[in-house]
Amino acid sequence: MPPIMHKRLTHQEAAEARAIAEAVARQVRDAVADEINRPGAGDITGIASSGDTTFSMDNAAEAALEAAIAGLGTPVACYSEDQGLQVPDGGARWLLVVDPIDGTRPAAAGLEACVVSVAVAELTDEPAFADVAAGAVCELRRDRTYSAARGQGAWLDAGSDRRPLTPKDPGDLRNARWTLETVGRPALLNYIAAGPLIDETSLRGGQFALNSSAFGICQVAAGSLAGMVDLSARLLRDIDTDARYVRSVCHGRIMGLWAYDIAAAALIAMEAGCAVTDAWGRSLDTLSLVHTEAEDMASCICAASAEQHAKMLALLNKGFANCERLWKSGALTPDGLE
Repeated sequence: MPPIMHKRLTHQEAAEARAIAEAVARQVRDAVADEINRPGAGDITGIASSGDTTFSMDNAAEAALEAAIAGLGTPVACYSEDQGLQVPDGGARWLLVVDPIDGTRPAAAGLEACVVSVAVAELTDEPAFADVAAGAVCELRRDRTYSAARGQGAWLDAGSDRRPLTPKDPGDLRNARWTLETVGRPALLNYIAAGPLIDETSLRGGQFALNSSAFGICQVAAGSLAGMVDLSARLLRDIDTDARYVRSVCHGRIMGLWAYDIAAAALIAMEAGCAVTDAWGRSLDTLSLVHTEAEDMASCICAASAEQHAKMLALLNKGFANCERLWKSGALTPDGLE
């Protein structure tokens, strides 16, 4: 499929979309920053529309999101992890794609890798990543907001300090610090596919499991990390094609990376100058913003530069070749699968 052509936004349109993203993200952040430290905030309360686990803090975040949208003064559609797609009567110009807390598991553990993620896209019949006009990501444990509008650059607001986001290419790939998403990803497949990249970077750089895609991508844009990798869709489509292993890990469901996880952060990283693709090295443009069926699952490689991306992808391709060979031989059948 050819890449989708981006609509050229006027300066005023870009500014409007960015203002909406920042306003909603900050209001939700302010409402839940203390909630994540409450005893019981990490208690499981149900299953989201996407199939992911819902925690107590997610319910508070969804309530804060509703209040933030009501306070905008303009009708907007909204797709969130827990509620799915909501379109106001009479329609709307903008669609918000929101993960009210990306990183609930780290948040429950007292770690810093937890954010509010808000992307603003033009509302179309089938909105895709190419329709994203702006995004904002607010950290919950630090006063940091990452934001961008398409074609207008990307910025970090840290307290009173505002500066352009600047990725940092480590040069030698062995020096790269990067994060690999692991939640709900079949461990045998995930780590064999990522193995060559882990080995290349483990001594002089480092591989981390932060379990917040938006947080990880924003750290690449800010120069703290050299890369973020999520292999979800490629593991499902190239290796575990009947999803038996994924379902065994995810209690009968098919889980992984969805557009709401990365819609804001991916645009921010691109506007900062990062190279961002899916796990095959292809554009994210056609990624659906409002569907979470197996065929809509996403994957992502975000790197500080095109050169680093090419090196990372080459090692991941090598890992996938190893994974496919072992899978076909039957050597990777996990315990518990018939």
